[in-house]
Amino acid sequence: MFSSVYFYLMIVVVVFAVGDLIGHATGGKLSGMMMVMLLFLVGFLANVIPKDIIDQAGLTKLATAATAMVLFNMGSTINIKQLVQEWKTVLMAALCMAFSCLGMLCVAPLIGFDTVLVGMPVINGAAMATSLMTQAATERGLVTAAALCAVIYSVQKFVGAPIASAMGMRYAKKLVADFRKDPAAHMEALKIKQKGTSSGKVMFYEKHKGLFTANVLIAIVCIGAWISQVLGSLTPVNYSIWALLLGSVSGIGGYIPPKPLQRSNSYGLMMIAVFGSIIPSLGKVSPADLATMAFQTVVLFVAACGGIIMIGWVLPGWKLVGDRDLAVGIGVEQFLGFPSNVVICREVSEAVGKTDDEKNFIEETLSVPYVVGGITVVTILSTTLAGIVMNFL
Repeated sequence: MFSSVYFYLMIVVVVFAVGDLIGHATGGKLSGMMMVMLLFLVGFLANVIPKDIIDQAGLTKLATAATAMVLFNMGSTINIKQLVQEWKTVLMAALCMAFSCLGMLCVAPLIGFDTVLVGMPVINGAAMATSLMTQAATERGLVTAAALCAVIYSVQKFVGAPIASAMGMRYAKKLVADFRKDPAAHMEALKIKQKGTSSGKVMFYEKHKGLFTANVLIAIVCIGAWISQVLGSLTPVNYSIWALLLGSVSGIGGYIPPKPLQRSNSYGLMMIAVFGSIIPSLGKVSPADLATMAFQTVVLFVAACGGIIMIGWVLPGWKLVGDRDLAVGIGVEQFLGFPSNVVICREVSEAVGKTDDEKNFIEETLSVPYVVGGITVVTILSTTLAGIVMNFL
């Protein structure tokens, strides 16, 4: 009764549910994923949860397949047109990521080269980069580095959110001061910009909604995942990069709907499976490892932030977007991503704006660079970096 796959799967899902509930109850101030990782870590250290629970829950093989599937799904959400239009933001985000990586490489003598290699894509990314690097580190016997991935992923929003909010507040005050000089002109310019980014074209998937049933959507994702793994085995390019690229290409013409896993109501299970590749690394952590990982995490984040400040504030890189505060805000989006960046933009607009028009102007103006910056690094570049770095471990 207490040793079946159903029982262990129930335990895993309940832990994720508790994490979500805590995140909701605290209004996001406590990260749901951080609580999930903490609950598993404490459970493993106290021997309350078996260290092989993911395997006993039947999620090990699904985790392997889910990684490529979720990456293909992520690729389908990439708006190439918007990235081209916001090329300055894209370049700013890429430069911030590059300098954050340089900063981390500078501290390699202090915490170890392998630790830095494993940490770079995770700090710059999200769940997928974390999953890829955890798998790679585990396969190469880097036990502490593999567990460090989960720790970094759990705390990165606590580093990024205060900085993004502070920079957003400073930039918003400049926006609203300029807005008050001629509100009508600014609102008209905003409407024109919004109209220019929207397309009146009806996509193929919109015309033929009935074709895209849950099974068809899952089949599309599975086909894309399989092709990406075949290409990964035939070329030097990692399958993760192929999956992201194939998903992006598939969605360009509107022949498949974006976010097929969400539309098929299977995304939640796939993400639990993806985290199934991260959680086992926590089972190999000893109490003695905790202090080491805490030190490594602090050093990596200080180095990463130092690199972002260097290119976004000290050096003239900020001129790409015209403002130092905005440049640094875009840079730290690598710690956040969607939907955290959208929430921060809304909070900033509510705090700075006095009228509805001011709030709307601030939110719409700030959210574009923040969201595009997050997509550039978290969705695209961090996954690409993970696919490259895996070959150097």
